[in-house]
Amino acid sequence: MIIRELGMTVFGLLCGSILFGRALPKWIKGIDVTEVSNDHNPGTANAMKYAGVPVGILCLLGDLLKGALPVYVAVGMGLVTDSWFPLIMAAPVLGHAYSLFYHGNGGKAIAVSFGVLIGLAPVQPELLLLLIILYLSGSALLIRPHTKRTRITYIFFAVGAAVLLMIQRIPRQVFGGALLISALVIHKNSIRQEFLEESTESLESL
Repeated sequence: MIIRELGMTVFGLLCGSILFGRALPKWIKGIDVTEVSNDHNPGTANAMKYAGVPVGILCLLGDLLKGALPVYVAVGMGLVTDSWFPLIMAAPVLGHAYSLFYHGNGGKAIAVSFGVLIGLAPVQPELLLLLIILYLSGSALLIRPHTKRTRITYIFFAVGAAVLLMIQRIPRQVFGGALLISALVIHKNSIRQEFLEESTESLESL
C-alpha cells in the first residue's frame, strides 16, 4: 500500500528535521550554535565546540538515531525491495539538510547519513562499512578543508555503492538510496564551502 510507504517517507523527513545540534545546545546551555559559529552549521562539531563535549555527544546520538529509526522500521516492514525505499533512505538526510522546523535551514547531514546506514545494517551492512572506511581514509589523508574531504568521500561512496550493486551485494533500491544520500550531502557541503569562501572574501575586503 502506497500509504505505508508515503507514511514512512514523511516520518523520516520529520525525524531528520529535528536539529539536535541546534536545539540541545540552546536548551541546555542557552547557546545557538548557528549564531556563534563561523559556518553557522547546526552540527555535532559546533555543539561540542561551543556547548561542550557532553552536549555534543548527545547531539551526535540524536542525529544517528533520527537517521537509523525510520530506516530500521522500514526494514522491519519488509520495504527494502520496495520502489519507495530510496526515498525512505534519503528522507532523514533531506530533512536534516533542509529542516521543516527551521524554514529550510539545516546542516551538512553527515551524522544522519551514518544513522541511515546503521538502520540498514541488520540486513545490508556493506554500505555502512564502506562509508566508515572511506571517512577514516579521508581523515587519515588530512584532506582540507573538511567540506572538500566530505565531498570526495561521498563521491567514492556512490562509486562503491555502484560496485556493490554490480557484484550483487546490494539491491537496486538500496543503491538508489545511496545515490540520493550522496547527492544531498555533496550538494549541501558544496553550498557550505561557497558560503565560507564568500565570508572569507568579505572579511579580506574590509
